[in-house]
Amino acid sequence: MNSVLIRSQNKADIALLISLAKKLGMNTKSLTKGEVEDWQLAQKIESGMKTQSVSRDAILKELSK
Repeated sequence: MNSVLIRSQNKADIALLISLAKKLGMNTKSLTKGEVEDWQLAQKIESGMKTQSVSRDAILKELSK
């Protein structure tokens, strides 16, 4: 299964994309701001897990983005 995360400030555009996805037989789910932030944090943790050694300063720098 593949997923796509689309962010927009325009609610009409989001509604159009959701409508199109449903017509194509795809599932949709709206995410809260907190869920998006959790996903972003998980992505940063995952990318950090691929390195052998990460300094505390580098971690704090990435988390502040």
